[in-house]
Amino acid sequence: MVKQGIKMGYRKMIPRVRNGQSFIEYTMLIIIVSAALIAMTTYIMRSMNARLKQEQQELDYYKAER
Repeated sequence: MVKQGIKMGYRKMIPRVRNGQSFIEYTMLIIIVSAALIAMTTYIMRSMNARLKQEQQELDYYKAER
């Protein structure tokens, strides 16, 4: 009977460990996605600035024609 109690206790601990593991995995996933988005903001800002500069140059060109 003691052996069965030990086995049941061990089996009850497994889901708790898996829940903790799932929490850590989701946390790591969120951290990785956040880091990727932060790294992408640099390139997005460069792209937006290049597009705005292009628009400004086109408007200056049309203004100079008048």
